[in-house]
Amino acid sequence: MDIMRKQIIKSICFVFLLLIFLFSLPGCDKLERKPFYEADISDIQLEHVDIYRYDSLLFNANPFILEKELEPHTETYAFFLGEGIQDAEQQERLYNYVTDPFLIELYMDSQDMQKENDGLRASLAKAFRYYTHHFPEEPLPDIYTYISGIDHHRPVIFTDGHLIIGVDNYLGHDYEYYDKAGIPKYLSHWMRPESIVPDVARALADHHLAESSAAPETLLEHMIHEGKKLFFLDCMLPHTHDSLKINYTERQLTWMEQNLGRAWAYKLDNELLYRNDRDLVQRFIRKAPFTAPFSRNSAPQTGVYLGWQIVRKYMERNPDIRLQDLLAEEDARKILTEARFRPR
Repeated sequence: MDIMRKQIIKSICFVFLLLIFLFSLPGCDKLERKPFYEADISDIQLEHVDIYRYDSLLFNANPFILEKELEPHTETYAFFLGEGIQDAEQQERLYNYVTDPFLIELYMDSQDMQKENDGLRASLAKAFRYYTHHFPEEPLPDIYTYISGIDHHRPVIFTDGHLIIGVDNYLGHDYEYYDKAGIPKYLSHWMRPESIVPDVARALADHHLAESSAAPETLLEHMIHEGKKLFFLDCMLPHTHDSLKINYTERQLTWMEQNLGRAWAYKLDNELLYRNDRDLVQRFIRKAPFTAPFSRNSAPQTGVYLGWQIVRKYMERNPDIRLQDLLAEEDARKILTEARFRPR
């Protein structure tokens, strides 16, 4: 019996040591496992990106001699200033802007956050390496920061090859002026610095989707459209947590994962997928504190999350399809069928 006991103990020790060895290997830890949508960007070099601070230029200029102060910078900031500010109306608008007490306070309050620009530059550079992999023909956008007056509906704007970040939209969920501006807590919760890079990727996704596919109409089309957008974020930010991509709290993400089958069955049982009723679509797509047909403890945007999982399954089952091809695919039924989506 002693010999058998020793053999059992040796076997247990061997298995234990083997498990330690296996989990110490790169990629064996589940947390380190490479997601299927992560591209190899080892051959794409981009160490940092430049961020042009239009807000700093304006609010550090002498408002009484704006034309003289800004003239040396018209080339760098041509997107904002055009060929100059000789126009009297433009000068007046800029003067009113830079002397507005509320905007000055927003600018001052954004300074501490912007001191961490090195981390932001590094995060953007990594995202743009993935962007270059998927869109090798696309030039990288110029990046500017400005004070938007808390335009939280459009915190990042992509236009004419320029990414414009309203830094006053990222001052933290408890920033006093968000409450005063009447922004609901479920939205201001995400108005923090770590949301900048996902919002940049979202703006790029919106741009490419607008160029490559028609506007969605039915609920299913909206779900797939939003799913494509989030899969774009998967590809640009493969190691960013899902909660930050879709703006879910941990509790909401857990609810969605646990109720995925139920949320899907509700749409099937009530034959909702091919309806194009605007109010119905918004019920499952728009930002909200929860999804109305379910409990007040439910996650919001259940249609968005479901569309995301459908697109993920579709791309996982079709590894030869490029991200560009996915964005251009307008047949939502095809994506659903080929995804073979069967949540429980």
